[in-house]
Amino acid sequence: LQAKLDVIRANEQRWEEVQTADAEYLLVAYGTVGRTCQTVVREARHHGIKVGLFRPISLWPFPEPQLRELARQVRGILVAEMSAGQMLEDVRLAVEGRCPVAFYGRMGGIMPLPDEILDALHHMVRGQ
Repeated sequence: LQAKLDVIRANEQRWEEVQTADAEYLLVAYGTVGRTCQTVVREARHHGIKVGLFRPISLWPFPEPQLRELARQVRGILVAEMSAGQMLEDVRLAVEGRCPVAFYGRMGGIMPLPDEILDALHHMVRGQ
């Protein structure tokens, strides 16, 4: 069973990166919120914040090695979810304390708006 799980971890991790090459900050979001965060990346960069997006496509196996590598280059990570933070712990485990991890979430099926996520990003940037 463990050998099967190792094969799955090696072959089934899927993710997308948007403007991460020069990012100083990173948004992590999946699903619909991940698509919303693409707008946030554009707006934040328009305001001079070098932010990128890491969008996990597979939540299991979670793409830990790729996120861990990105955490080495950024000053902070903002996890955005349409939930109470179910992916937040996965992100913290992957980052292993390399940088601060903040959270913005909305529950009850309410979609976080780009302006709300951008405000949370501004707050994180100012707090450092």
